[in-house]
Amino acid sequence: MSIDFSRLLPLGWSNFFLAQLPLDRLDTVHPARVVRVERSGYRVATTAGDMLATLAGRFQHEHADQRPTVGDWVLLQEDAPVIVECLQRRTLLTRRQSGGIDRQAIAANVDLMLVVSGLDAEFNLHRIERYLVMAAQAGVTPLVVLTKQDLAENAAAAVEQVRARLPAGADVLSVDARYDSLSERLAPWLSPGTTLIVVGSSGVGKSTLVNNLAGGEVQSTGGTRRDSKGRHTTTARALIRLPGGACIIDIPGMREVGLTTERGVNEQFRSITDLARACRFIDCTHEEEPGCAVRAAVEHGELAADVWTHYLKLRAEERHQVAEHERRRCERVFGKMVRSALATKQRSGR
Repeated sequence: MSIDFSRLLPLGWSNFFLAQLPLDRLDTVHPARVVRVERSGYRVATTAGDMLATLAGRFQHEHADQRPTVGDWVLLQEDAPVIVECLQRRTLLTRRQSGGIDRQAIAANVDLMLVVSGLDAEFNLHRIERYLVMAAQAGVTPLVVLTKQDLAENAAAAVEQVRARLPAGADVLSVDARYDSLSERLAPWLSPGTTLIVVGSSGVGKSTLVNNLAGGEVQSTGGTRRDSKGRHTTTARALIRLPGGACIIDIPGMREVGLTTERGVNEQFRSITDLARACRFIDCTHEEEPGCAVRAAVEHGELAADVWTHYLKLRAEERHQVAEHERRRCERVFGKMVRSALATKQRSGR
């Protein structure tokens, strides 16, 4: 089978994925990108158009964050729309499952995270910072987009507050998503083949932003519902192709942004990590130890006390989550070994 890979480029196809293709199997499988996860299956985009696909049985034994998610590149059987393999991901955004400790895959192969926050009463620096930690965990560049500019008492001050919390390479914009031409404001980040994801709490204007970039109300075709206040609320994760050749993934608003790895907090709070090198003890927790350079910086006004206390809170949560996840993993492995041993014993006793 001859595959026209040029038709996959607007979907984010690159040499990274091309190198993973099994050349000896291209007559039996072909690549596709997951654009939506539905109850009945996976909506995928192929060179022949979009179609609904199902998972091969072997995926039922995979952990939840190893199964395909929105943004994944997968291999389909040539003779039937069945996903038989998930290609290695460049990036993977995860969070802790609501009310649990297991990791939930949110989206794969993302280049840029649009962290959306309203400039109304919902504006919350700590919530924005949680999303920045999530971006750091995945190695994805964040861009904070502050919406509802018309409701802000001082939008410029809010922008500077956020900018002070941003890691190197990140930026922040203040917009009115109803009227601004966001395709122009975000042009530097909308290169063809780029994949963006929009995250934020419900009601901050994510769907309005996506519709603005798409040039139409793309989220009114079943991907959204209206809540009691008449706002569009996304109910399913979906990848949407934008007019300029980029893709954007819209996901439901998150009530919780649970941390999942030990990488994100130190990456986000790089200033504290740098200060910690001067602490007397290598394993300093920056709480009670003598000779702590971080606490000294707080006392001398060189580091904001609010930044320090939020860092301690997020680091404690992150370590607890990682430890609990590892404990659960060991329990599952041990349980599997016990069940296998019992099955072997039963077979040998027949």
